[in-house]
Amino acid sequence: LRSAVTQDAEPECAKDYQDNCHDRKCCNEYTTCYEKQPGLGKCRPTCALGAPDEAPPWDPDADMKPWTCKVLGEKQAPPAWTVEADASPSLYCYAVTLVRGNEPELLRRQLATGSGVFGCNEFSLFSERKMLLGPGPSGDVISTIAIDGPMATSRNNTYDFMRAWKQVIKLDLFRHHHWTVKLDPDSVFLAHKLRPLLSSHNVDVEKEKVYFRNCKKWKSIQGPLEILSRAAAQTFFESLDHCKGQHDIMPHGEDWFVGHCMDFLEFTDLEDWGLLADAYCSGLDEKAPCKQGMAAYHPFKTVERYMECLEDTA
Repeated sequence: LRSAVTQDAEPECAKDYQDNCHDRKCCNEYTTCYEKQPGLGKCRPTCALGAPDEAPPWDPDADMKPWTCKVLGEKQAPPAWTVEADASPSLYCYAVTLVRGNEPELLRRQLATGSGVFGCNEFSLFSERKMLLGPGPSGDVISTIAIDGPMATSRNNTYDFMRAWKQVIKLDLFRHHHWTVKLDPDSVFLAHKLRPLLSSHNVDVEKEKVYFRNCKKWKSIQGPLEILSRAAAQTFFESLDHCKGQHDIMPHGEDWFVGHCMDFLEFTDLEDWGLLADAYCSGLDEKAPCKQGMAAYHPFKTVERYMECLEDTA
């Protein structure tokens, strides 16, 4: 790891996105100092790659000027994590993200650490337009899939997910895995902790249409962690139009829609209060340590808080 402080005569490394790193040429272990123009550089996980309609490029200074993308100093190492192809039960995970605000940087840190969707056997990420996250372990740049925007920033986001689900159906990856898992970008999710929890329920994923209620307070399924067996996922995605026709469940948030749709379809609901620690269910203080042995913790809105929680789960 690169130290933020070197010798007494050396300055501290530049802060991500904020400081000019041109002279210091030093960033943290997850970012690289990229030159925008002679004399100006910023610490970022990626540079201004991609076509103009992709995100990024974005410019913190909002002047729309292109970056030279010259690397100043040491380039961050590519992620070193791996997921065993035969890790079982197998998980297909997906998330829908905004292209602005805190969510892109949360996903980039998850990419760097192999947490979140990146711990699953296969994953997909969706956003209103294509967004470049950065290089994966193989060196290939990982991007989101565009669902065509704009996306809502309110809780009434079911129509956004309808567009994302169309892409999930088109990709057809969920059919190849035991469980389909939807995550929120601000969830600290640990696939290796979820797998044994799911195995303990002894579900026949080929035949049993099962989903999990994970909030004891409301006896509900909470959006940060939605889990469907393969049989349930297949029927759910095939039945979206039927559920969409139930007007009493459309004007609410995505997790309301999912829970009520699966009840409408008469799926089997299993209760497991050890899957998710969610502030919007249990009243969990975001500052509380993430040491309860859960598969997911939510919400963690900043990279700093996310990393603190992730380290607490170790």
